[in-house]
Formats: sequence, structure tokens, C-alpha cells
Amino acid sequence: MNKQDFLVDRTDLTSVRTANTEQLTPAQGQAVLNIERFALTANNITYGVAGDMIGYWKFFPAPDPWGRIPVWGIATVSESNDSGLEPGQRFYGYFPMSSQLLVTPGKISARGFTDASKHRADLPVVYNQYTLVSEDNGFAPALENHMMVYRPLFTTSFVLDDYFRDNDDFGARAVVLGSASSKTAFGMAFMLHRSKRVKVIGLTSNTNLEFVKSLGLYDEIYTYDDVEAMDNTAATAYVDMSGNRSVLVRVHKHLGENLVASCGVGITHWETRDNAPLEDLPGAKPTMFFAPSQIVKRTEEWGSAQLQAKIGEATAAFFAEVDRWVGIEDHDFSSVEETYRMVLNGAPADRGVVIVLENV
Repeated sequence: MNKQDFLVDRTDLTSVRTANTEQLTPAQGQAVLNIERFALTANNITYGVAGDMIGYWKFFPAPDPWGRIPVWGIATVSESNDSGLEPGQRFYGYFPMSSQLLVTPGKISARGFTDASKHRADLPVVYNQYTLVSEDNGFAPALENHMMVYRPLFTTSFVLDDYFRDNDDFGARAVVLGSASSKTAFGMAFMLHRSKRVKVIGLTSNTNLEFVKSLGLYDEIYTYDDVEAMDNTAATAYVDMSGNRSVLVRVHKHLGENLVASCGVGITHWETRDNAPLEDLPGAKPTMFFAPSQIVKRTEEWGSAQLQAKIGEATAAFFAEVDRWVGIEDHDFSSVEETYRMVLNGAPADRGVVIVLENV
């Protein structure tokens, strides 16, 4: 099978192409990983939208004006040149939407390795780590698709909930989650629902209203048309998963000085991100949440083993429930453009997508 890269115009996410590439050859100390499968979610669209701002395009460079959007997937070592990896080993981690990836393994352990490629040296380390796919590392064979679709999203949900807990919920008695149908949003709702620290309020579209109700995780649910119907008399935090600035402005104006935190996380409504000014809004100043920063903080305070144990426990509890809400579909790489456009335009909330390659 030909090796392929799925490329996206960095300045226009609707412009894409698939390019044939040559088989990669590892130099001394390098290895080639053949990508088996990867998840494609709205989170990956966020990587494209924020690609230049946060540096997501730098992980897997491509010729201008193209970029390779990062995804979370599983790959098999196909060739190793004294790299410390063995052909046939499988790893979970951050990959391009491509057939293969060249890595320079460092910090190799029984758990995995870190890609020490020079162009990734200054990028957040959490994205450079690759985990050996084994049951000892928590990878049950029947849940590999779940790990790809949900693990990066639910880890963000967990860390976001921990960030709020770490800050005493900023004094909020209620937390409003925008784009409440998104997997990261209802992952955080799952955590908040378990802790019962605050009232959990969902904000969603008319299209996804019934799905959000079916989750049973939100104490109150409003559509974007009904922002002004929310109670604005209690201290409230807003977690913006959508990046829809017009909704953000309305939330700020409605909640006013009772808006004690305004936390941006995702950009599911990528096409509306520039449609309203953010200056001089009442309430807390909007800030962007960057999960790796909280992960680094907790790693220093708790140690990596304790942090991973906490995330693992919460993830297992979430996995035990999530199949009631969302089904995962396999799509062949030959349909990657069609699938990408579906996700770009808003995939159904009750569906998760995994792209399967046949080159391994």
C-alpha cells in the first residue's frame, strides 16, 4: 500500500489533499512507526484552529501552506535502527494523519518512550510521550478504540475539573459548560456530577438538546437561544468549549459581575471564533486553559505515579458509562477526507470515529 499524508491548508481548514509519500528510512538511533489507527474528534479541529497560536503545526511539519493535524492513535514499530525500540511493539500517542512517523526515542522505559526529535524539543512534553500498548499499562484490547477517542479528551476533562477543584471552583456555586454535548464537556460534567461540589449547567444547540438531556449529567440545560434564561444571581463559572464569541459575550453580559471565572478550552465552533470583540466584558476576564500546565503542576506536587493513578481511576469509571451515550465507528483511511469534513462541520454527538489504516 502507498504511504500517505492527509494535509490541511493551515490558513483554510476546508482545503485539504492526500499526498503519496516514500517509505521512511530510520537513521542511527531512529525508528519508523506504522500508524494503525487514530481517532478523529472536534478536539483535532481545535488543534488546527490553534495550530499557530499554540504550536500544534510544529509537531509534524509539512511544506507550506500545508500542515498535518495531530491525532491520538496507535502505531506499530516497523523498523528500528539501534533505537531501543523493537519491531512489532505497539505504542499509543500523538501522530500525524499519515501512514507513518519517524521518531528518535529517548527516556525509554517499560511504560514507553519520549520522542527526542530536535524539532519537538521545545514543544510540550506531554505530547511527545508514547505509551507501550499493553495490559500492564492499562490497555485492555477491547478498549483500544476508547483510549484513542476518549483518553486525551477525558484527561483534559479530569485536569480541568482538578484545576477548578485546585482553585476552590473560583468561588462558583454553579459551572456552565458550553458545547455541553462535546466529549470534553460531558467528561467534565461527569467529574462535577460525581463530586457534587457545584450545580452543573449545560449550554448546547437545539440539535443536541435531546442528547445532552439523555446523559443525565447536567442539573440544568439551556440552548444557545436561551442564554438569558439562566439564573444570574449566584456566583457562576463559564467553561467555553465552543469558542463561539457571540455566545461568550452574551454569557458575560447576562451573568455580569457574578461571573467569577471564564475559562476557554476548545474551539468546536471554529467558524465563529472572530465574530465578536472581547474588550470590556463584565465579569471575570476570559482566559485560555492549557491542560499540560496543570499536569506539570500536579506531577510536581503528587508525582507522576499518583497523578496517573488518579486519572486511571476516573477514566475507568467514565469508560464504564460512556457506551450508553456514544458509539464508536471504524472508517477506512480511504474515506479520511469525507470523515474529516463530517467532523469539521460537526459530527453527531452520539458518535465517535476511528480511522483505520491497512499498511501494518
